Amino acid sequence: MEQFLIQKIVDRDEDAFEQLVKEYRHSVLNTIYRYIGDSAEAQDIAQEVFIKVWQHAKNFRGESRFSTWLYRIVVNQCLNYRAKKRESLPILENTISSNSDVSFEDEEEKVAIKKAVNELPERQRIALILSKFEGKSYKEIAQIMKVSLSSVESLIFRARENLREKLLPLIKK
Repeated sequence: MEQFLIQKIVDRDEDAFEQLVKEYRHSVLNTIYRYIGDSAEAQDIAQEVFIKVWQHAKNFRGESRFSTWLYRIVVNQCLNYRAKKRESLPILENTISSNSDVSFEDEEEKVAIKKAVNELPERQRIALILSKFEGKSYKEIAQIMKVSLSSVESLIFRARENLREKLLPLIKK
């Protein structure tokens, strides 16, 4: 199905493109927002992502799932955004709030948690977002980030360790 849709986009079928955008818009936008933390900027970047899909659909060779190719574009756009901004990113919402073994006392602690997530190295942060929020398997993340499976495991492990180290003083048991 995806390959058929992509071929139609390569042939400049705007209805097929609109269908693809509807299918992936929400997840693309959420991933970008979780990475950059700004809704308006996330929408602009998502639009750039889909423009790249339209312009470069002919380059999709079908060697991976389409979503893997699409998320690779998303990751690249997020990294490009970050490189251009070179500033502290806004607070990431709800990043680790679903962690059931941790409770936090007040808003100040939540801010500290979000700050800790925002301070993760870019590759750790992207791997964590793709895993935790987009539900991507480690194998998919490896394809998206063009790294080995063991590298993904390491990135996510280090991200969690970094968060644990930074947040340990705030955790109530």
